[in-house]
Amino acid sequence: MTALHNSIRQSLLSLPGLGWILTVCFIAMTFVPRSFDNVLFVDGLAYASIARNMALGQGSFWQPHFADSFWLTHNNLCSFFCEHPPLMFGMQSLLFRIFGDSPAVENLYNAIILFASVFLISTIWKVLFRNDIAIKNQSWLPVFLWYGLRIVWWSVPNNLLDTTMAVFCLAACYFQLKAFTQNRFRAAYWILAGIMIVLACLTKGPVGLFPLAFPLIYTIIYERRNWRKGLTGLAIVGCSFLLLAGLILLYPPAKLLISNYFQGQILMALLKKREKVSGDWTAHFYLPKLLIKNIIPHLLLVTGLFVTNKLSKIDIQFSQSVRRAAQLAFLITISILLPMMASVKQGDYYLMPALPFVGLFFAACAVPMLLALFQKSERLPQFVMIVISVCLFSAMVYRLINPDKDRACEIANDLKKHVPANARIYLPPPITMFSELHTPFQRYARLSIAFDPNETRYLFFDHETKATFDSISNTKNYQIIPLVHGTHLAIRRK
Repeated sequence: MTALHNSIRQSLLSLPGLGWILTVCFIAMTFVPRSFDNVLFVDGLAYASIARNMALGQGSFWQPHFADSFWLTHNNLCSFFCEHPPLMFGMQSLLFRIFGDSPAVENLYNAIILFASVFLISTIWKVLFRNDIAIKNQSWLPVFLWYGLRIVWWSVPNNLLDTTMAVFCLAACYFQLKAFTQNRFRAAYWILAGIMIVLACLTKGPVGLFPLAFPLIYTIIYERRNWRKGLTGLAIVGCSFLLLAGLILLYPPAKLLISNYFQGQILMALLKKREKVSGDWTAHFYLPKLLIKNIIPHLLLVTGLFVTNKLSKIDIQFSQSVRRAAQLAFLITISILLPMMASVKQGDYYLMPALPFVGLFFAACAVPMLLALFQKSERLPQFVMIVISVCLFSAMVYRLINPDKDRACEIANDLKKHVPANARIYLPPPITMFSELHTPFQRYARLSIAFDPNETRYLFFDHETKATFDSISNTKNYQIIPLVHGTHLAIRRK
C-alpha cells in the first residue's frame, strides 16, 4: 500500500500530473461558477430558447422558432429563425427533451462541448508527438494555453455556436491527422473528416470549411515528397463533403433554410449590409488585432521561459517534431483567420475555431523550455504550480459563494409569475429593440415582444421609460405590479 501511495504521489508531482491539476483548476475557476449564475450572453440565450422551443414542438429542425418577434431587422426573409443553420439547436433540444426546461440544460451542453474540446486538443497533441514520449505526455499544455485565452474562457460557458463548430472542426482535423499517420491508406478517416466538415457548416456556415485546407498544409510541412497522399485525401474529403451536403440540399425544407441563411446572413455580411465592428477599412483587421491582444500573456510566458532557461545556462533544443507542429498550428490558424477578414461583420467569439491551434502553437514553442527547466530544478516549478492551483481553486470556491447576478434573468423570472407563457409583452421606446430583454424574456419566461401596445395586455417599464409609465399609471385602465430592480408590469384591465 505504501508503494502504491508513493507511486501516486510521484505521478501527481510529475510535470504532466501537476500540469493537469493546474489546467483543471484554471478551467474550474473560469467555468464552474459561470454554470451556476444564469449569466449568459444574448446570443447564447437566443440559441437555448430556440432549442427549448424545438423540444416543446414550437418550430422544427429545419424551421427553428425563437419567438413571435425578433430584435434584428435582418431576420425578415422567412417566417422562422433563419439566421443560422440548425444543428446546434437540434442537438441541444435533445437535452431539453430529457431534462425539461431548466437552465441546467445549456450548462450541461457547454460542459459536453468543453470536455470534447479538451479531449480533441490533447489527442491531436499526442498524435503529433507520438514519437517523442516526453513531449507527448505534456498534452495538458496545449489545453491550458487554449483555455488561457480570454475569448475561450468567456465563450465556452456562453452557449455559442462557435464553440460547437470548433469541436467539429477539431474532429475533422484529427481524422485527417490520423489518416496521414497510418501505415496504410485508410479511406474511412478521410470520409469521417468530410462528414465532420458538413456538421461544422450545419452549425455555423462556411467558416467551418477550413479543415479542407488541412491536407495541403500537412503535406507542405510533413509530406513534401509525397503529394499524392495529401491530394488523394483532399479529394476524398471534398467528395464526401459535397455528396453529403448535396443530399441535404435535396430536401426542400433544408434548402429553404440554408438559402435564406445564405442570402440574409452570408451575402449581406459580404456586402457590408449587416452589423459592422466599424465603418471604415480597419474593420477587416478587427480579428487579427483582437488575437494579438489575447496572446500577450502567451508571448510573455514563452519569453519568460526563454530568459529563465538562458539565465540558468540551459541548452534549449527545438526538435524537428516541435518545429513542424508549431508550423502546422500556425498555418492552420492563418487559414482560418484570412477568410473571415473578408467580412466586416466580426465578433470576438468568431475566433473560437482558430484558438485551439493557437494553444497548440504556443504549447509547441514552450514545451522544450518547460521540460528543460523542470529537469534542471523540479522543486521550484512544482512549488509554483501547486501554489497557483490552490489559488485558482480558492477563487472558484469564492465565486461559487458570491455568484454574479443577472438583472434581466431575475426580472424575467418575476414576470412569469404574472404573465402566461407564450404571451406577448410590450416594450416601449427606447427599450423596444433591446436584445438583452428579448432573449431572457423568451428564455426564462417564454415571452415574445409586442411592438404595438394594442397587441397585448402586458406592458413592461423600467427606469428608461419612466415618463411613459407615469402616464399609464395615472389612468385606471391598468393594474400596476412592481417587479424586481425597480421595474414595473402594467396589465390592461379587461
